[in-house]
Amino acid sequence: MTTGKIARRAFLAFGASLMLAGCATSYADVASLPVIRAVHVSGGGNLWLQTMPPFVQRNLIKQLGPRYQPGARGGATLTVQLTDISFPTDSDAGIISWDSVDTLNGRITLTSSSGAVLRSFPLFSSTTSVDAAAEVPMPTPRRYDWLASSYAHWVLSKLG
Repeated sequence: MTTGKIARRAFLAFGASLMLAGCATSYADVASLPVIRAVHVSGGGNLWLQTMPPFVQRNLIKQLGPRYQPGARGGATLTVQLTDISFPTDSDAGIISWDSVDTLNGRITLTSSSGAVLRSFPLFSSTTSVDAAAEVPMPTPRRYDWLASSYAHWVLSKLG
């Protein structure tokens, strides 16, 4: 429980989200990426990890833009294995939670059409959650989408 002060993690996540919102570059500068012919996202374990893959996949495809060409000959395959997720509930009993930080961990692998690994790395992303509340123990679709959008952005920035 907080005493009215913004928690350090929430402050850092909120600051990072403001910086992302104010970026002058395009949201997904993927000029150096090869054409992506397939995007596979998976997650297992708890219910939240099983629910998250479609959100991440949709955001990756949207942010890839014209670089995503399903089935393109010679294109690369982007695989995301989600390994951990956290959706804490509001800890200050207020209407808006500024100290709740959602997190997502995974492993990113980009393989060529021949199966060679072009890039592979772990990735962690976090966002603040303004709709976390003790009264709503399950994450909302908006919360899933917000975290997935941030994760997709970081995937593409690390690949590019």
